[in-house]
Amino acid sequence: MGKNYSRAGRSGDFRWPTTTGEIIRYLGIAVLVGVGAAFALNAYEAHQAREAILDALPPGYQFPGCDIVRARGLDPLYSYEPGYSESMDGDGDGIACEPYP
Repeated sequence: MGKNYSRAGRSGDFRWPTTTGEIIRYLGIAVLVGVGAAFALNAYEAHQAREAILDALPPGYQFPGCDIVRARGLDPLYSYEPGYSESMDGDGDGIACEPYP
C-alpha cells in the first residue's frame, strides 16, 4: 500500500526552523534571492534608460562615430537600433562600436 498524501501541503504542516544550521540556510537563501532581484532590477532599469535614449532619436538619425555612442553609454549598437551606421561596423556583423580587448 502507498503513502498517504492526504495531508500534503496543508498549512498546519509548517514547521519553523529550529537549528542554527536551518536558520543560516534560510537566511542565505533569502539573501541570494534579494541580491538576484536587485541585479535584475538594475539591468531592467539600464535597459529602459537605453531604450528611452534610442527612442528619442529623430527618424533616420545616424551617430557620426563610436566616440559619441560610447559617451552616451549606448555601445554596442545593433543594426536594428536607431542610430546605427554601417560605417561604424568594422567587421560587418551588424554590431557597431563593439568593445574589443
